[in-house]
Amino acid sequence: MTVTETEQCAGDTDGDGPTARVRALAEATAGDRAAARAAVIESLLPLADRLARRYRGLGVPLEDLRQVAATGLIKSVDGYRPQLGRFIAYAVPTITGELRRYLRDRAWAVRPPRRLQELALRTHHAAEALCARLGRLPSVTELADSVGEPVEQVGHAMAAFRAYMAVSLDGAAGGTDAPLVEQLPGADPGIDAVVDRLALAEALTTLPGREQAIIRMRFLDELTQQQIAAKLGISQAHVSGILSRTLHELRDLLSAEAT
Repeated sequence: MTVTETEQCAGDTDGDGPTARVRALAEATAGDRAAARAAVIESLLPLADRLARRYRGLGVPLEDLRQVAATGLIKSVDGYRPQLGRFIAYAVPTITGELRRYLRDRAWAVRPPRRLQELALRTHHAAEALCARLGRLPSVTELADSVGEPVEQVGHAMAAFRAYMAVSLDGAAGGTDAPLVEQLPGADPGIDAVVDRLALAEALTTLPGREQAIIRMRFLDELTQQQIAAKLGISQAHVSGILSRTLHELRDLLSAEAT
């Protein structure tokens, strides 16, 4: 996904981020609030849809997952408070939590303990991400390092996940002779990056105008530091210092949100 598409997904093409739009609901009059709330929710539905797609292929119709994710988005909009920080950082775990609860309560053919169910889903998604990155199936040790759990627990979770769906992946599905395993979508490493890009797009709006301009010229327009310095009438060393400081601030900010 390009930066422009990310901004459109987040509704940031006009410089007005999701946080500002959700906060504005508190200032809307009673007569205007319903329409404003509906507009904000509609503008953020692509985010909910992206998160829902992370859980496709697990025996639950994608449309059901979309509805659950939309419910999580509505709860996020209604439950958000300014002291919680930026909206995206609050909405993503809220929507993901709704999806995981739905899968935990509705989708298991045989239900292991709740903690094992949650670990099984985490392990499943970690395996997809590692497989896309490594180009091979990850080992149990690599999975355990990825999810931060003991190897033994991850082994139990992998065994529990086999009880998630009663249908054999080697069996034919959809009235065809092709096995179900050949019809399942592959891992999309770009999906997780969408959430990161949404958070980054909003974080950039908190920067002063000059810092935003320098970031745009360096990483979108692909100008050299010397070219940026010439445009702004400052030294290349000054541009280098601003870039270093700004990128450090963005890393700290996004790391704090992830924590």
